[in-house]
Amino acid sequence: MSAELKLILLLTLVALAVIAGLVYRFTTGRAKKVSGERVNVAELGIVKNGQPVTHLTSKITFLQFSTDFCTFCGPTAKMLEALEKTDHNVTHLELNVTDRLDIVNRFNILQTPTTLVLDRSGRVVSRIGGAPKAHTLVSEIGNFDI
Repeated sequence: MSAELKLILLLTLVALAVIAGLVYRFTTGRAKKVSGERVNVAELGIVKNGQPVTHLTSKITFLQFSTDFCTFCGPTAKMLEALEKTDHNVTHLELNVTDRLDIVNRFNILQTPTTLVLDRSGRVVSRIGGAPKAHTLVSEIGNFDI
């Protein structure tokens, strides 16, 4: 193989890697609208403040799916908890799905954190794959006309 061909192949691989990185960076952490699936939080076994969560009470609930080995799950949880403390219309629920393959399959979780944005009735309004960006959260809250 000639040196010119090797250089062309190397540059092609670098270009593909850059494009893949840009696509990932552009799509991760952004909300994607989804249609109407309902989540029954009582079936998920979520515990908050030592109490099982059986129903939703807030106008907006951020349901975060995390795993033990997730780098961005902790910072995402802290950001959503801070949002919950400053806005009484928001609730943050976190579910560790490390050993819950049934939940992973049911909600098609391909990365963690994955956050579902739920309305008061448990209907999924949107889905955020990866660590959410701050402007994404503000936009999602604005979609509920608080």
